Amino acid sequence: MNTTRIINEISIDEFITKLSGYKKGVVISRHALDRLADTQRNLFKEEELRKILLNETPHKVGIQKNGRYASFYRRKEGYLRIIFSFKETRIEIITFINTNYLPSFERLKNGD
Repeated sequence: MNTTRIINEISIDEFITKLSGYKKGVVISRHALDRLADTQRNLFKEEELRKILLNETPHKVGIQKNGRYASFYRRKEGYLRIIFSFKETRIEIITFINTNYLPSFERLKNGD
């Protein structure tokens, strides 16, 4: 059972509209930074993650099977995947992952 599998693609416009109501309320969960080495923490500070989520246009956005959102941002080498959830008054960034590829959003159109 893969709970992080993307089950629904969200349009970029819909994502930006939804995000616009949360500009001041973005928190980073402790889990997001726990697994990082000290040198990585210097590269991915909390403010940098907020800046990416709120100001950069993602390449793709989807809802995972576990109900969390995943947004994918193009980088020089692969993609940055930010996993987060919309709460009542804030967005909580759960974690982030550097990945070499995007999951297959095409399969969603085929009903897989």
